[in-house]
Amino acid sequence: MAIEHLSSGEITSVLPLGDKLKQTPTMAFFKDPHLEVLRMILPAGRHVPGHAVDGPITVQCIEGEVSVDMAGTKKIVHPGDLLYIAAGIRYELLAIKDSSLLVTIALPHSPGYAQTLE
Repeated sequence: MAIEHLSSGEITSVLPLGDKLKQTPTMAFFKDPHLEVLRMILPAGRHVPGHAVDGPITVQCIEGEVSVDMAGTKKIVHPGDLLYIAAGIRYELLAIKDSSLLVTIALPHSPGYAQTLE
């Protein structure tokens, strides 16, 4: 079964999930040729191994608390925090508490990306 994504103009909530967090899967809200936005669910103790992507990323903590290790520098994101990670920077995540993150990823190697930024 395919995951349904938002259609242009459709609204969804990114408010904290509270008691529903543990039953909610990670979900991509949408992905187009230039941008992907998802809600990442990380139960306490969950580790996302180190990796890097070709485009810049933002990580906004909606609820919980997550440790982000970027090239050996650790940051903790709390509810309301927004973290910018430049393209190509290796990072990994560790959920300190049950957490929900809003992750936005620019996809620069898709056709037409450079033209849309000019």
